[in-house]
Amino acid sequence: MHFHRLCPERRHKDPGQRGHNPLDNQVKQCYNFYMETTIQVMGPQIRQLRLERRFTLEEAADRAGCTPGFLSQVERNQAVPSISMLYAIAQALNVKVAHFFPRVISGAKVVRRDSREVFHFEGSFMVYSLLSTNYPDRRIECLLVRMHPVAGAPPADEYRSHPGEEFAYVLEGALRLWIGDTVHDLLPGDSIHFRSTVNHRLENPGDGPMLALWVLTPPVF
Repeated sequence: MHFHRLCPERRHKDPGQRGHNPLDNQVKQCYNFYMETTIQVMGPQIRQLRLERRFTLEEAADRAGCTPGFLSQVERNQAVPSISMLYAIAQALNVKVAHFFPRVISGAKVVRRDSREVFHFEGSFMVYSLLSTNYPDRRIECLLVRMHPVAGAPPADEYRSHPGEEFAYVLEGALRLWIGDTVHDLLPGDSIHFRSTVNHRLENPGDGPMLALWVLTPPVF
């Protein structure tokens, strides 16, 4: 399946063209397995939700902040939204992003370091490793977030706000976190706790990958 970026008119240089590959073989294998399975049902789910809410393509796209043409491509599995756009679509349709990742687990979940669920959204320079489980009524979500350095600021669609709180603990590299108009530069061993309702975005100002433990409430995925 061909993956499109969020906004065709805003194309950013592929990180792979800068002399490194942001997804190693293990990441690619896990990502392909997880996302191909999810993508097969994501588009029809979005269309079904839109029709149930009696939104036209134009109305739903306006609520989500994208073009009707792009939303139509997503519904027909011809385009894959970035994580921030998927979050916006979910909000526009009054569901949680977890609606598109429907696996539910009732017991405890142990995640071994060599069997993490790893995925990456087109248009984003971040790679996510899901550490928490997906049982009903869960309150938190735990992720490892890896972000590779890119020239300039990240795409505008990564600047977002949503309900809840977030906690981050930097394990490797450097993290620059914009929260409103305030910039926080964090190094390994530093942590931050903030309200997600304030506009925020991430950058990697360093020369190598940034790795952080991320905890969110309520869950996003």
